[in-house]
Amino acid sequence: MFNLKYLDDECHDGMEVRVVFPSLEVLDLYVLPSLEGLLKVEIGEVFPCLSRLIIWTCPELVLPCLPSLKFLYVSGCYNNEFLRSISNLCGLITLILDTGEEITTSFPKGMFTNLTCLQTLKISNFPKLKELPNEPFNLALEHLSIFGCHEFDSLPEQIWESLQSLRFLEIIFCKGLRCLPEGIRHLTSLETLTIEGCPTLVERCKERTGEDWDKIAHIPKLNIGWCYYFQEESRSRDVVSDFQVLPSSFF
Repeated sequence: MFNLKYLDDECHDGMEVRVVFPSLEVLDLYVLPSLEGLLKVEIGEVFPCLSRLIIWTCPELVLPCLPSLKFLYVSGCYNNEFLRSISNLCGLITLILDTGEEITTSFPKGMFTNLTCLQTLKISNFPKLKELPNEPFNLALEHLSIFGCHEFDSLPEQIWESLQSLRFLEIIFCKGLRCLPEGIRHLTSLETLTIEGCPTLVERCKERTGEDWDKIAHIPKLNIGWCYYFQEESRSRDVVSDFQVLPSSFF
C-alpha cells in the first residue's frame, strides 16, 4: 500500500478497476506515504456521504471538496497544498490538527476563513508554530485549544473580533506565549479558560495581582497553572485544589 496514489487505483489481472464510494460515511487513512488524492478523477460530487475522516502520515495528500464532511483529524500529513485544501471543507464542525513538526511559523493565510460551520478547533504538537493567521475566524467557533506549541508567541488581535460564540479556550504548554490579547476581555460568551504549562502567562494571570488579570476576571471558570477559580452568582471567587475538579478537556 506504500505506493498507492489514489484510493481508486486498483488493478486485477492487468485491468484497472474503477471503485466508487457513494455511501461511505467514515474513512480512516493510515501511513500512505505516496497517497496524492482520494480519487484519481474527481467528477461530480466526491464521497457524498462522508462525514468523518481520520488521516495519519499521508504527507503527499491533498483533499478535494467534501461538502458532507463534519469531522477531520489529521496527524503528520502537512504540506502547504494540503493545508490550503482544508479551506474547501466548508461543512466542517470539528477540526483537529496534530503533530506538525514541518510547519514553520504559521498556517497559510485564509486556511480557516471559509470554515463557517466550525465549532471546535484543536491544534496540538506544532513545535515551530508561532502564531495563527491574523484574520477573522468564523462566528460559530465555540472551542479553541492550542497544545504543545512551544514557540507559539502570538494571539493576533484580529481573530478575537469574530469569536463572540467562543465558550472554551485552552492554552497548554505554549511557553513562548507571554501575554493575552486585549480582545479576550470582550468575549462575553467565554465560560472556561485553561492556561497550563505557560510560565510567563500564568504569572500574568494571577488573581488580582497579575498584569492580565483584568482581561479574564469576567470569565466564570478559570484554570490557571493548576489553580481553579469559579465565579459564583455573587461575583466572588473561590480557589479549589485540582483534586476537586475535572481535568482539562483537550481530548
